[in-house]
Amino acid sequence: MYHLITGLYAEWTKKPRYNALMVGAAGVGKSCLLEKIKSVYLKRPALPPNRVAPTVGQNVLELSLPRIHLHFWDLGGSPSVRTLWSKYYDESDAVVWVVDARHFLPLHQHADKSPTSQAPDAGTDTFAAREASWKLLSELLMHPSLEACPVLIVANCIDECESSEGLEGTIKQWFSDKLASDDTDVAAAAGDNVFADDEAYRAPSTSMLSEREYEWDVVLASAFDGATNTLLAFLTTTTSERPGILQDARTR
Repeated sequence: MYHLITGLYAEWTKKPRYNALMVGAAGVGKSCLLEKIKSVYLKRPALPPNRVAPTVGQNVLELSLPRIHLHFWDLGGSPSVRTLWSKYYDESDAVVWVVDARHFLPLHQHADKSPTSQAPDAGTDTFAAREASWKLLSELLMHPSLEACPVLIVANCIDECESSEGLEGTIKQWFSDKLASDDTDVAAAAGDNVFADDEAYRAPSTSMLSEREYEWDVVLASAFDGATNTLLAFLTTTTSERPGILQDARTR
């Protein structure tokens, strides 16, 4: 009887577990963000960003929060590691896509000017990095295992931006325009698609990102301060206006 009661109690009080896949292009600070999260929630000193080595495989973090267990997979962004990303998709409840906030500063600095068809930094390294990151994300979003998966876009390195006021809105608008545009279709069999040789790849239900629906948002973060609190708050907190992004992730 004792074992039955304790077993029932353990089952009733068991917290759900959610898997968050943290990915992005190489060099945007994914592992530094994870290190900061560890320091905040595990109450231990964080490694300085200059001592965090590039991820060649994966970093894992388990957090036991008041209502849920949150499991992070931090995967490297190099071309060789990106071929392994899709192995984690089936078990992912949310995607944390990390970008470098500095890549969006040229857009932000010209946000109050008349819109043009050409980006203000076209032809620069910043423009190329921003577009390359979008290409990776668009391919990821078209994978059938991630259809309707909630996505949190984390703009890292905000501490290195001279002015961040309104930057979050600029980044949101850029991604919104990209998701709604008609030229974001991704050919599954294209030679430059990092998932083209994935044996488990199945044809997506729609061939255009603009035809698919995603719950997504943008937050600003830094590996040097407590801005990572916003990241976990968005993932786990239910408000009167929006359920926590993970609270109903399993219903998709």
